[in-house]
Amino acid sequence: MSAGRLTVDKRDAIGWIVFDQPQKKNAINAAMWRGIPEAMARFDADPEVRCVAFRGAGTEAFAAGADISEFEKVRSHNAAVNEYDGLLDRVLHSIQDSRKPSVAMIHGFCMGGGLEVVLACDLRYCGASAQFAIPAAKLGLAYNVEGHKRLLETVGHARAREIMFLGRRYDAAEAMAMGLVHRVLPDAELEAWVDGVLATLLANAPLAIANSKTILEEYVKSAGAPDAARMHEAIERCAQSEDYEEGRRAFMEKRKPRFTGR
Repeated sequence: MSAGRLTVDKRDAIGWIVFDQPQKKNAINAAMWRGIPEAMARFDADPEVRCVAFRGAGTEAFAAGADISEFEKVRSHNAAVNEYDGLLDRVLHSIQDSRKPSVAMIHGFCMGGGLEVVLACDLRYCGASAQFAIPAAKLGLAYNVEGHKRLLETVGHARAREIMFLGRRYDAAEAMAMGLVHRVLPDAELEAWVDGVLATLLANAPLAIANSKTILEEYVKSAGAPDAARMHEAIERCAQSEDYEEGRRAFMEKRKPRFTGR
């Protein structure tokens, strides 16, 4: 199934979302943006899907930002800009608010809107040749509120100011040092590493992961105090689950647990 050039696929228990416009370094057009919340909703509703992975087609780019060729149509006046930013907010929240963990596998260029998607993901891994930037200041573009917030949470005030004010590119080592990614791998080893991460996520208890994700997202949400009731509901859902019983039994029996998400 594909929406525009966003390719969406379920392989085993992993939902894959692939930016597929290699002739433009996987730049994200409006149809691709709209496809992300739709894909996340389907994955969230599918009990067989345990985690979601994002990547770009090929190895030249994750996504070199939003598709600038569309800006005259979709970001040329105030009402259009507001509508576009509302769409981006829905995209980012569909990833952040999902109870299923998300992983970004980053080859090559990861710029602007591509980096927004990466920062919305829970786990982020890149190849050694990856490059990162938010060039909004070079385009006269007002970067959206939610993108600023996630960047600030990830790298802190000082780094966020430099990234936004200068619009310069950062290499993989710099990205690792500031927390944009969790690990840098040799390019040839990136996919195998991410496959290992995904296998670990599939082996771990889905409800325990969902519990932690819910609580962590409550503490960094945009407005209001953390929802204590929602956090405690997540804890209770985990504590009363068959998986919790299976985890205890497997520990006592000295075997690997077989979690089902129930």
